[in-house]
Amino acid sequence: MTPDVERGLITPSVAGVFQARGSAATRLKLASVLAVVFFSFHLPYLPASLEDLDSINFALGVREFDVAQHQPHPPGYPVFIFVAKAANAVAPTEVSALSGVSIVAATLGVLAIAVLFHRLDPDAPAAWWFAATTLAATAPLYWFSAARPLSDAMGLAAALAVQGLALSASIPHAWAGAAFCAGLAAGIRSQVVWLTVPLLILQQVDHGGRGGRGGKIPTRSDSLSALAAYACGVLVWAVPLIVSSGGPSQYLVALSRQGSEDFVGVRMLWTSHTTRDLVNAFYYSFVAPWGTWLIAAPVLLLAVAGGVALVRAHTRAALLLATAFGPYLIFHMLFQETFTGRYALPLVIPMAYCAAAGARILPRSSGLAIVALAAMAGAHVGGTSVAAYAREKAPAFRLLDDMRRASTTLNTPPVLALDRREEFDLRRPIRWVGDAMPPIDRKLPAPPQHEWLELVKYWNNGGRAPVWLVVDPMRHAVDLIGRGTGGADAIAYRWHMPYPAMLSGVRPNEMDWYQIARPDWYAGEGWELTPEAAGVSQVDGRGLSRGAIDAWIARETLSGTLVVGGRNFDPAAQPRLEVLVNDRLQDSSVVAPGYFLRFIPLDQRSDAQADFAKVTIRTTPPSRVGIEQFDASSDRAVFGYGQGWLEPEFNPQNGLRWRWLSERGELRVRAPARASTLTLHLEGESPRKYFSRGSRLVVRSGQRALIDRVLSSDFAVDAIVPMTTESGRDVTITLETDQVFVPAEHGWRRSGDRRHLGLRIFKCTVRAAS
Repeated sequence: MTPDVERGLITPSVAGVFQARGSAATRLKLASVLAVVFFSFHLPYLPASLEDLDSINFALGVREFDVAQHQPHPPGYPVFIFVAKAANAVAPTEVSALSGVSIVAATLGVLAIAVLFHRLDPDAPAAWWFAATTLAATAPLYWFSAARPLSDAMGLAAALAVQGLALSASIPHAWAGAAFCAGLAAGIRSQVVWLTVPLLILQQVDHGGRGGRGGKIPTRSDSLSALAAYACGVLVWAVPLIVSSGGPSQYLVALSRQGSEDFVGVRMLWTSHTTRDLVNAFYYSFVAPWGTWLIAAPVLLLAVAGGVALVRAHTRAALLLATAFGPYLIFHMLFQETFTGRYALPLVIPMAYCAAAGARILPRSSGLAIVALAAMAGAHVGGTSVAAYAREKAPAFRLLDDMRRASTTLNTPPVLALDRREEFDLRRPIRWVGDAMPPIDRKLPAPPQHEWLELVKYWNNGGRAPVWLVVDPMRHAVDLIGRGTGGADAIAYRWHMPYPAMLSGVRPNEMDWYQIARPDWYAGEGWELTPEAAGVSQVDGRGLSRGAIDAWIARETLSGTLVVGGRNFDPAAQPRLEVLVNDRLQDSSVVAPGYFLRFIPLDQRSDAQADFAKVTIRTTPPSRVGIEQFDASSDRAVFGYGQGWLEPEFNPQNGLRWRWLSERGELRVRAPARASTLTLHLEGESPRKYFSRGSRLVVRSGQRALIDRVLSSDFAVDAIVPMTTESGRDVTITLETDQVFVPAEHGWRRSGDRRHLGLRIFKCTVRAAS
């Protein structure tokens, strides 16, 4: 019996199939079955569209190869494009050709993983070899990457094949063949160099790997032959690439431009090394590839244990594994985008191998059971992600499809306005759809952090065409525009993925589309209506401490109400706040330190004949006052946050915004004359995140309780507020909760925050019904 059977790690019945030194035919059959299953579960799930800037560049390259035009982007991926062009000769579209290449390559990659794991430790029992191979093939990132129309799967498969060849080589011709294939594979994906060259060098230094076990020890001539073979492999694709790019100088210009953009525009640890960057790099490199912590945690624990066991008991396997993947790990951690999860794909292979080695030291057959459970869970995560990914087009292409349909109902071509990210990310999708792009009047510039000012200029200069505004959901400059008149709520374009980590770093990502026929109002510089706008105003040196600030309101709102609210940040000053409409004073009040909220009836006589009237706000003397609330309308309810509400906050990492409600907060509402009821809508976070029990929420209008319930989870509630003769058009809605906490008294970090925090409210709206 084998030692593993004697120790109880493999039962005798299993040992009959998985012999410690199982025949090559048996191993090949097992790996082939796994590869066939892998292929069968991917072929039905071809993507509905391209989904990333890189995949669009590849598809454009399949149509017409031109590296200078980023078809594809430098360094050019000529071998990958050559294979994709061949596939496109039989595939109906470039999308299916690219994804088909990925599926076939990843399937062959399963066989390459099996060969590599066998060569790392030829004496390992077949059960553990097969367990490690299965865990790698079912890793969610590997499973999911096989369906994407990108070069990642083919590049990794080629690198693994070269690694297997390098470990199998025992004569000079075999070393030269492996070197040639390594040079050729670099034309698939440049990162292949980090996965192949170090191992080839080690094999030469270490007497050709198996050469130390009876193979020929390489001479200096053999090493030079391997180097020449590698150069020949590179020249096979490099010469045609450079010639097609217009010569060495033109190619170097394109390559250097791409490199400069990567160092300037890509967030990497080499240039940005904060604690958050380090945490993100660790998460997206080691956790995200498994889709969820429930899989990542046991796999990583086993991998750490397995890595230690390999170093102690299988030093050569540990050395080979470190040489094969260590240089790529260093390159990836330092020089690649920390949150682009697909760049961690090669790291799945050593993690799976080490995890299987860690499971092997567990008693009896429990290790095999754990690996089997992890593999099944990984296949589920990867499989459900692939199915969701193939079910619908990417958000950018759904947006463009909807725009094309919407354009058929417009008499005037719209103006396209994009925030900075969407302006960059949508260029390639727009180029890809070509003539199918709906006609537009113009596309406005998108200066960083000041995109909304281009709309201010457009409307102030007489522009009246409908505006299509596309924004990153994590940006909030859109809230400097009142979209009530002729402006619908945003259409949200999202990835409907059960495990979003599978698409981390994808571009274009999610987006919101606003169709604005005519704004109710829009604000200029110096306002603090969102935390982002407040930061921009501070950086720009604009605001009421420096002078007046302006906004513009539609002519039809001049018979309505203006809402102005904010904070006086100077505890020693009580300036006079003045509101002017078309240079005519509409309101004047002294604002004490702290919060203030004003409802200002508008005087239609202040209207000129212009479509928009200018609203000017100033303080006398100029003071540290921030305007955080602003609204104007004549035909809908307007409201403001009164006493008991805290300042708006947001998380720049995920775009989440909220206000805290203290023990009691007021919402002041002015309803339109025709309103019979108001609907208050609230969405918020579970109080159980901060308290041991649920919190009670009571919503009142006057003395009438509209809501009285205990909240124990994330919530969304609606309250119907009846309008009465006594209340007139002005209504005060109060919200009360029975639990608050003070941040300074909680948590391990010291804080001077003495605010009373009760409920975190993400969304609050008030709508009128007639």
